[in-house]
Amino acid sequence: MTIQQLSNEIGIGIDTLRIWERRYGFPIPTRSARGHRSYSDDQIHELRIVKKLQSLGHRPGKIFALSSDERQKLLTATTEQELTPNTALQPLTKELSPVQINAELREQLQRLGLVSFIHQYALPLLQTLDQGWTEGSISIAREHLITDRLEELLREQLVTEQPTKSQKKLLFLTLSGERHKLGLLLAAALFHAEGINCILLNQELPLSEVQKLTSELQVDGVALSFSCHYPARQAKIDLASLRNQLDPQVKLIAGGQAVQGGVTMQNLTICTALKQIPGICSKLFT
Repeated sequence: MTIQQLSNEIGIGIDTLRIWERRYGFPIPTRSARGHRSYSDDQIHELRIVKKLQSLGHRPGKIFALSSDERQKLLTATTEQELTPNTALQPLTKELSPVQINAELREQLQRLGLVSFIHQYALPLLQTLDQGWTEGSISIAREHLITDRLEELLREQLVTEQPTKSQKKLLFLTLSGERHKLGLLLAAALFHAEGINCILLNQELPLSEVQKLTSELQVDGVALSFSCHYPARQAKIDLASLRNQLDPQVKLIAGGQAVQGGVTMQNLTICTALKQIPGICSKLFT
């Protein structure tokens, strides 16, 4: 497998793979006569584990300091604390067509209602996709096919009921460099279910533009997501800068792996789990 194919399959940037090769000595590809990199199946499997550990909050320096067996043990010990993936979701994740996937998601949403759909169906679905991808039984293309359908459905829910003027407005966004937005969308849907008027930006926004937009939209709060791929130190710096720029009356909420390590500052709420959202709404917006 070439480095471009590996990047597409694993979801790790080519530049990152090259940096890891130089800095940590992994992965070490074979080279063609022309110097092109090629990766074995064993290296692909190892990188799936590395990517999963990174998504769970472990840093590359720690991950690559471990042996292959130690990485597998760490992954097993970490994921044992998670819910067991729902085997009933296997047909959806591996067999159904796009039309069937869409129909199944909509049927489950109608049956469960938005809040229960997210907690009882969407989150186990994402966990099943994640585990299948780590094991190599689900391709990144298949994962994207399903999550794209899920995102479309959740975005529809944000406009199903027109809010009244008395409702609080909350702006959801990611800063430049943060490409992972599904967690933020799940949070927005749950805030919407609590009666909050949620405005979700599809594109990343430079930090310098946030304050101006909040003023133009006259929002009551700003919610941001920082995944494990966003440097934790940079996330703290950006939040401090944003807190200083925003009106003190504008609530600031942050979630994601990069801010789970004890980021604290005045007038900042850290959301560590989606189940906390009803309590956050009660505390900040009532």
